[in-house]
Amino acid sequence: MIEGRCPKCGQLYYGWALLQPRYQSCLKCGVGLLITEDSKKTFQGYSPFTAEEYKINLPNRTASEPEKTKDNTEKE
Repeated sequence: MIEGRCPKCGQLYYGWALLQPRYQSCLKCGVGLLITEDSKKTFQGYSPFTAEEYKINLPNRTASEPEKTKDNTEKE
């Protein structure tokens, strides 16, 4: 049987649902559970509060409007 234990408050959870990320965090404190199967540590559970932060590097400049000449016509 799969067992999940909260490293912060000690709450225990049991069941196959612990293989799904939705059920891998403690309902009391939100920390990712320590998931074990047959008394062997398998992995640290997912928690949205401890998930890695992803950043996307955007270009420094944006597409500008076409240049216009003095008589308000677009330049090619």
